[in-house]
Amino acid sequence: MNIAVAGCGITGTAAAYFLAKAGHQVTIFEQAKQCGPVGAGIMLQPSGQAVLRSMGLLEPIESCSARLAGMTAKLVSGKNLVQLKYADLSSELYGIGAHRGRLFQLLYQACEEAGVTICTGARVCGYESLDKGKNKKVRLLFESPEEEPKLRGEFDFVIGADGSLSALRDHLCREEGLKSRTIEYDYAALWMTTRTEYRSDQLVQVVNGTQELVGILPIGPDECSFFWGLKADEHQQLILASFSDWRDSALRTCPEAEPLLADKTGFEEFTFARYRHVKTNRPHGARAILLGDAAHATSPHLGQGANLGLEDAALFAEALAETGNEFHNACLLFAKRRSRQVRFYQSLTRILTPFFQSRGTWKGVARNLFLPWFPTIPFVRRQMLRTLCGLKKGWLG
Repeated sequence: MNIAVAGCGITGTAAAYFLAKAGHQVTIFEQAKQCGPVGAGIMLQPSGQAVLRSMGLLEPIESCSARLAGMTAKLVSGKNLVQLKYADLSSELYGIGAHRGRLFQLLYQACEEAGVTICTGARVCGYESLDKGKNKKVRLLFESPEEEPKLRGEFDFVIGADGSLSALRDHLCREEGLKSRTIEYDYAALWMTTRTEYRSDQLVQVVNGTQELVGILPIGPDECSFFWGLKADEHQQLILASFSDWRDSALRTCPEAEPLLADKTGFEEFTFARYRHVKTNRPHGARAILLGDAAHATSPHLGQGANLGLEDAALFAEALAETGNEFHNACLLFAKRRSRQVRFYQSLTRILTPFFQSRGTWKGVARNLFLPWFPTIPFVRRQMLRTLCGLKKGWLG
């Protein structure tokens, strides 16, 4: 089959790789003029690690990342709020703190080696169906009409892996009755990756009520990602204020961040990222399917985004093979296998986010009261660990 992929991110490259290895002709269309390593730190959970292992990429990404024994969330006073260790579920489980850019480079190289064609500077904004009888085809539509003649081609179907602001999802909503809801969270984060002497085998998060959230994620032998949660509409005001005053405030909340922030002199070294929640009634249209954030973006508080995208890529390629390359049946099989897990992680993230970033005080009080108590119950602790690992398939699964 001749398959188009919109979006050259983690999900798009993983999907292209699996489909190319299955013998299909695959072309990725990326809106950026040049593909390159961008982004900050991500958590690769056992669920995402399994996909990378099947691609032969787990060992390469581990070699340049940090192995994590667990995660710790604590109050600004220093008291632990919750601490989860992978070994309490299984001695074989662990997390990986990785630089998103390094993972992308490995996936990009794997795509090139598998024969995937990559076209840059081309944003797919929809498609038109071509009458080809039994073997239906589509022609892509691009945001810039001048790009279309040189990119014009016929494809059996298109994969939308173009992120939470997916143009292909918008097309399916307009033309094919897909129902989608996008919620822009009031909160966002400043991200930064730096070389540092800080050493830890834990993701560490520090909270001060629900107004301040600071995190440190080791992503390599001598690198960490730092993030600072803030209200999205306060970003402009913050970057116009004193950087040193902000840094002092961040260090009062999280003294452990001192080695990361000591040599930083301005906000230009940080990236601003908003949170979105995207929900669709189905992940596919007549000749298109949405994967990753294009179908089910969430806030990053459970750290599952990249893992869910990797699983999407592997499971759709598997469904396509099992249905004899029959696109519609593959979509139905994929949705059947995927919907419960996606709904679970989306719902749980939507519930938990306000308890870590929101206005008011009562959510913070309730969190501080009940969250430390939950892991003391063996069954609940096990479910929390399975959730962290990306292994939960539903509320009861």
